[in-house]
Amino acid sequence: MRARMAMAGFLGAVALPATAMDLSEAWNVYQNQGPTYLASVHERQAGQEYKELGKAGLLPNINATAYWKRVDGTSEQDNIFGRSVESDLEYDSKGAVVELRQPLFNKQRMAEYRQGNQRTLFSDAVFDAKTQESAVSLASRYFSVLLALETIDLAKVKLKNLEQQVLAAKRRFQLGDGTVIDVDQASARRDLAQAELIEAEDSLLVARRLLQELLGVLPEEMSTLRTEFPTPPLEPPTLQDWISDARANNPTIIARSRSLDIADEEVNRAKAGHWPTLDFVAAYNDAESDSVSTQNQTNKYGSVGVEFRMPIFAGGATNAQVRQASANRELANDQLNSSREEVLSGTTREFRGVQSGEQRVRALEKAVVSSERAQDSARKGFQAGTSTNLDILNAEEQAFIARRDLLEAKLRYLLSRLRLAAAVGSLGEDDIQQANAYLGPSLSMHP
Repeated sequence: MRARMAMAGFLGAVALPATAMDLSEAWNVYQNQGPTYLASVHERQAGQEYKELGKAGLLPNINATAYWKRVDGTSEQDNIFGRSVESDLEYDSKGAVVELRQPLFNKQRMAEYRQGNQRTLFSDAVFDAKTQESAVSLASRYFSVLLALETIDLAKVKLKNLEQQVLAAKRRFQLGDGTVIDVDQASARRDLAQAELIEAEDSLLVARRLLQELLGVLPEEMSTLRTEFPTPPLEPPTLQDWISDARANNPTIIARSRSLDIADEEVNRAKAGHWPTLDFVAAYNDAESDSVSTQNQTNKYGSVGVEFRMPIFAGGATNAQVRQASANRELANDQLNSSREEVLSGTTREFRGVQSGEQRVRALEKAVVSSERAQDSARKGFQAGTSTNLDILNAEEQAFIARRDLLEAKLRYLLSRLRLAAAVGSLGEDDIQQANAYLGPSLSMHP
C-alpha cells in the first residue's frame, strides 16, 4: 500500500469539535472512538501475534513436572525356600522432572513458522482494506446527511413558493382573473411538495443514525459544500495506469494473495505428516521412592539425547488432510481471481465516475442557471399574459430538481474520487483533506 493511513496514537473518547464538524474532523473522531474502526485495530493487533506463534514452534520447549503420591498395598515375593511371602507397602513417592526439548528436524513446524509470517502479513492487508473501506463508508454517510439537509432546505423553499402560488391563484380566482383549475394545480403541487419534505426529513433521520453508528456520537452542526467546485484532472490520466496500480496495490488483492500463500503452506504442513521428526531432549530427574524397587532411595540424574519419531500409519488421516488442504488452496486461488476481477471492474467504474461526474457537474451548473432564468421568465410571462399558471409550476419544479441534482452530482463526484483512490490502495489522509477542502459553510443537524 503506497500511503497507509496513520493509526490513531491513542484509543479513547474524544470531545466533539466546538465548531461545525467537517469530514476531516469526522475521520479523526472515527479513528479515536468509532467502534467499527477500533474493532479492526484490535483485529490487526491480534493478527500480529501469528508471527510469534509460528516462531515458538521452532524454539526450545522447557517443562517441569512435580509429583507426590501415597503408595498403600501389598507385595508378594518368593523366599529362598520358594514360598510366597507377603509384605505391606506403605510409603510416600515424590519427585520432580525438568525437560528441555528442541526440534532439530520438523517439517510441520517449519510450515507453521512460514504460515505465521503470512498470517501476520494477511492481517496487515486486511486492516488496510478495512481502513480504506471505512474511510469511503464514512464519507458516504457524511455526504448522505449533507444531501438530506440540503434537500430539506430546498424542499422548504419550494413549499414556501408553492404556498404563495396557491394564495395567488385563489386571490386571482376570487377577483375573476383566474380559474379553479389554476387553484387545483397549485394546490396539487403544494401537497406533493409537502410529501417530498416529509420524505426528506425521514431520509435525514436515517442518514443521521447511520453516521452515528460509525462515529459513536452525533455532531450538532456539519460543514456543507462551498459554492466553488473545482474538478482537477486525474493523475495519472489514463484508465490503464489506474488498473495497473489497482492490480499491484489494492489491499483486498494483497490480502487474497496472502491467503493463497497461507493455503500453500497448509498443503506443505499436511504433507509433512509423512515425514519423521528429530528432537534434542535434555532432562533432569530428582525422585524419592519413585517405584517399589527403589523404596527409601533418592535418585538424582540427568539425561541428554535425541528422539526420533517416524509416522507409519495414521488411518489415512494424513492423506485426507493433504487432499483437503489442496482443495482449499484451489479455493483460495479462485477467490483471488474473483477479487481481482471485482477490483478491476470497480476501478473502471470509479474512474469513469470521476470523468463523467465532472461533466455532469458542469452540465447541471448550467441547468440550475437556466432553470432559474426560466422560472423568472415564467413569472414575467404570466404577468404579461404569455404564460400560464402551469408554466410557473413546471418552472418551479425544474428549478428544484436542477438544484438537488447538482448537489447530488457534486457529492457523487467527491465520493468517486475517494473510491478510486481506495481501489488502488492509496486512500490516505491527503485524499480526505482534499475532499474536506470542498466543505466550508455550516449546517445545523436539526433544520
